[in-house]
Amino acid sequence: MRASVAWLIAGLMVFGGFTGALAANLKEKVKVEIEGADRQPGMEPGMYVCAAGHLHIMGTVQNVADVALGRIKLAGKAFDSEGKLLGTATASTTQPTLKPGEKAGFDLEFVKVTGARIERVKKHEIKVVDAPVAR
Repeated sequence: MRASVAWLIAGLMVFGGFTGALAANLKEKVKVEIEGADRQPGMEPGMYVCAAGHLHIMGTVQNVADVALGRIKLAGKAFDSEGKLLGTATASTTQPTLKPGEKAGFDLEFVKVTGARIERVKKHEIKVVDAPVAR
């Protein structure tokens, strides 16, 4: 009896490790693109300032995996010319499922990047932090 329980636990641990590795690989199967059109004069494409005065970066993600994915979660960082972090943002796609090849929009809102800080943004970084298999 104990041996069969031990085998069951070992099997579940192997399967859990496999699904964790699969999930890590799926983040790499999401292509991120910044919106190409100028939304606001004087700002890089994809960037704009909302009515509340916060910096936003808009774009799309594309599922290049061969399985459907759930909501894609993204994280962004905004830096000044010296590499100092000015603010962070997180967002998720609004579509609950993204089939292979499909695209979905995102809108990162940098709540702490307002006023004069917006003009100091010279570089940004956006990465996929979660790309779960759709259920």
